[in-house]
Amino acid sequence: MQTKRRNWRFKKSFLVFCAVAGALIILLLSLLIAREMRPPTSSVDPNGAAQGQMEQLTEDNQSKPEPSGEEDKPTAPLSTLSPTEPPTTLPPVTDPNEKVLYLTFDDGPSKNTTKILDILDQYGAKATFFVIHTYDGCEAQIKEIYERGHAIGLHSYSHQFSIYSSVDSYFKDLNQISDLVYNAIGVRSKLVRFPGGTSNTISRNYCDGIMTTLSQELPKRGYYYFDWDWDSTDASDNQVGADTIYQNSIKAAQSGDSHVILLMHDAPIKTTTVEALPRILQYYKDQGYRFDKLSETSYTYHHNPNN
Repeated sequence: MQTKRRNWRFKKSFLVFCAVAGALIILLLSLLIAREMRPPTSSVDPNGAAQGQMEQLTEDNQSKPEPSGEEDKPTAPLSTLSPTEPPTTLPPVTDPNEKVLYLTFDDGPSKNTTKILDILDQYGAKATFFVIHTYDGCEAQIKEIYERGHAIGLHSYSHQFSIYSSVDSYFKDLNQISDLVYNAIGVRSKLVRFPGGTSNTISRNYCDGIMTTLSQELPKRGYYYFDWDWDSTDASDNQVGADTIYQNSIKAAQSGDSHVILLMHDAPIKTTTVEALPRILQYYKDQGYRFDKLSETSYTYHHNPNN
């Protein structure tokens, strides 16, 4: 009888042990499954950006010149920075079947300006001149450009890339050329072209992020800035051959572009630009293009800021 009782107690204890052990195993398995199904966590910065995203942005923005031993460069205000957008056409082309060439001349006026104006008159063409302070008294030539029916845009007073050292430095220079143009023609031009274009990289030597900031700040201050979608390449060397300028200038028409902003230069040394201009105008005329000047409501083209 005693033996049967001991056997029963043993069986009872064994069953309790098995039940407890089974419950523990089920609990452990449930915890493991829940852990596997939980999404991975990521550290978040105070502004809500995931740490992985911030690391990627840092890697994407490391294409900067090697340190030159100079003092740390200033940084454009971060509150105005945003991801680079693709090239923008503003406003959209309303009539894609109409073909228009917008000739633009940078870095004048110069001894070549009157020659360019005479050639444009021969073809009934209008153009846009993004001017700088080339010499004391250049207001007279700027006035001539305007009175002969062309648009005056603001390029720079000094054309020194050090204007990109800060927002204030840039607008100080812009205000100087704006005043010079106003004194010449009695009108405040709102058309702007950055020295080197919006996509220039030399500005990295002066201030990180400055071109992104300025490209956003100009419209806020009532300006309209213009890059170019085709380049005559007349500034790729001091004296580019007239035939090379011509061949590069007509590529837009050959590619089928209906609205073209062509970059050219009116600096004193650009005599071959003057030489190539009649052939360029004749070619576009034969292809059915009309010639127009830029305005606050015209087609425009923006490059991606690279800084």
